[in-house]
Parts: sequence; C-alpha cells; structure tokens
Amino acid sequence: MTERAVDAAFLELFSSEENCAKALYHSRWPDGYRCPLCGCAEHYLIRTRRLPLFECKSCRYQASLTAGTILEGSSTPLNKWFKAIHLLTLPGGISATRLTGILEVTYKTAWLIAHKIREAMHSADEAGKLSDFVQVMSFGYGAFHYPDSCQPVLLGASFDGEDEIRHIKLHQPDPDHVRLPERTILKEGYRAFISNEVRSSEVSEIPFYGKANPKLSPIRHELRSWLTFTFRGIGAKHLQAYLTEFCFRSNRKLNSQEDTSFSYLLSWCASTARITYRYLTRPRRTLPVAWRTFETKSKWINMHRRSWG
Repeated sequence: MTERAVDAAFLELFSSEENCAKALYHSRWPDGYRCPLCGCAEHYLIRTRRLPLFECKSCRYQASLTAGTILEGSSTPLNKWFKAIHLLTLPGGISATRLTGILEVTYKTAWLIAHKIREAMHSADEAGKLSDFVQVMSFGYGAFHYPDSCQPVLLGASFDGEDEIRHIKLHQPDPDHVRLPERTILKEGYRAFISNEVRSSEVSEIPFYGKANPKLSPIRHELRSWLTFTFRGIGAKHLQAYLTEFCFRSNRKLNSQEDTSFSYLLSWCASTARITYRYLTRPRRTLPVAWRTFETKSKWINMHRRSWG
C-alpha cells in the first residue's frame, strides 16, 4: 500500500495542518468551545504554538486542541493522524508495518497511533448494546490442528424482525471463564458477556460447536481471514483490540454508514481520553501457552502428530 492508497479527495481536504485543526476543533466542540474546567464559552485564542491554545476568560484555564483526546502529547503532525484514522476506517484496515511507510514514521509510532485509534473504536463500541433478538455463540481463533492453542472468542449479534444482522460484538472472555485444556467457554463467560454487552430479554446462547444462525458463519470466516492475511495472526494479549476494530467497520457497513465512518471515528478520537504506550503494553492475563506443559514445543507438536495418526 502506497500514498495512492489514501483517497485523493481526502488528501486534498486534509493536506494542511490548518484544515486538520479546524476539523478536530469541530469534532471536539461541535457547538463551539467550552472550557473543560468551568464550561464558559468566552475565551482567548493563543496562536504562538504549533496548535492553537484556548484560554478561558472566566477561570483562565488554558486548553490545547489535543488535550483530553487520544492525540494528546503526540508530536506527529495532525495530517498524519488523519491519514491513519482514514485508513483504519477503510475495508480491511491496515497493519502497523504498512502504516509505517505511508506515514513515514517509525514502526513504534505507527503501532502506537493505530492502537490509540482502536481505543477510540473501543469507546464507540462500549456506547452501544446488543438489542432486539440476540444470539451469542463461541468459536476458536487459531490453528485448527492445534485446538489447545486456539483463542476462544464470543460473538454476539442483534437480529431485526426480518432476521437480518444489525449489530455485532466480539469479545475475548476472561481466562477464568475458559475450560482447559479444551479452551471452550464456560456458562459464566456467556453470562458475563450478556450482562455487559446485551440489552434484551430475547437472548439465545449457542454452545461451542452448536448450531447457530447460518448468517454468523461468514463473520467468523471473514474475521479469521482478515487477522491472518492483514496481520499474519494476532496473539492473545492484543487480540481484543483487533476484534473491536473488526466490529467497528462491520457495524458501520451493516447500517450502511461506511461513507461517514471517518467523521464518526474522528469524533470518538476527539472525545476519548489520552492513552499512553505504557498503558497499551501493560501486562494482561491471558490463557497459558499450550506447549509449555510439555516442556518443549517439539514434544507438544509430536503429541498432536501422534493424535493425527
């Protein structure tokens, strides 16, 4: 993917820092500036910095354009941020490796920008719940030949009166809610998902390998293909971030809102609090690595080969 992959009309609209700053301002304060501290609308505009600074006339509190957003503390120009946001809304998204070349930044910077944007997607995902008739099923992500190394995933979907999917959610269950070594999800995992993500009394729980609505199968296949071909696979630690990204684009598509995805995501980037690299890379509880109980990976592989024979 090269610079040409970014839509020409988008590049023309957001080629300058000034245009990007205006768009970010309107996304953050659609009804005009309000002091984050006291709510006063009257302010002074200070232009001595790279990005404008707003000083409240009432309490004298100074707020930058990016303070309180995922862009806070970043030295990366706004037009590069906007390119990244745009590319993550396109079908298929983009990997940090390819984003590095387009933005002309280091891999660490590209990875950090992409994951901060995924945190904004997470905020958008949390704002909505599954309603109407809901089906919840589970499946494994990973190599089918090694089922004890797969990552279990819960998929929930809202169906309307015409049996069409209107909204989906993908969730990585708590390790305590997974049965080992089979890696199937316990009833507690379903209950936790339904309690947090569903607002409906019509919920159908489909057990692992149970028969679910056939319209859910393409979602599973599309997710697996996307994770494999775009990222060459994703580990357990950051899997949830990619599940959320997949849901974000899928839900915009299901509701025929792909054309407004950029402005919608920008508004969430402008309203999601600052996220640090330390927070994104913090230790997280995940399922144990399957082969470690066999001392070496070769012994684990040989065990599976014997079972195949």
